[in-house]
Amino acid sequence: MRTRLTVTLSVLAATVLATGCTSDKYHTWDHIKGNLTPELAGISETRLDQDRDLAVVNNLNWRAFSDDWGRLFMTDQPTLLTPYPVVNTGGNPQ
Repeated sequence: MRTRLTVTLSVLAATVLATGCTSDKYHTWDHIKGNLTPELAGISETRLDQDRDLAVVNNLNWRAFSDDWGRLFMTDQPTLLTPYPVVNTGGNPQ
């Protein structure tokens, strides 16, 4: 009885070890070869890096646009047409 149990367990263990692990599609050589750098969106940047750079550029562009808008309507500095001294409230040096 004990020999039969040992043989059965040995066969069962050999069967489990012989089957090995199943492989999913993300661990095959063809999948890895198809996209060697899946985390990179460009040559040296990830999508997060690109999104952060775009956010910084858009922020700078909108602030520059606001400054340009003030210059267009001449609201970036006080008027020079008055004979009285006017305090510069823009914070920019004259």
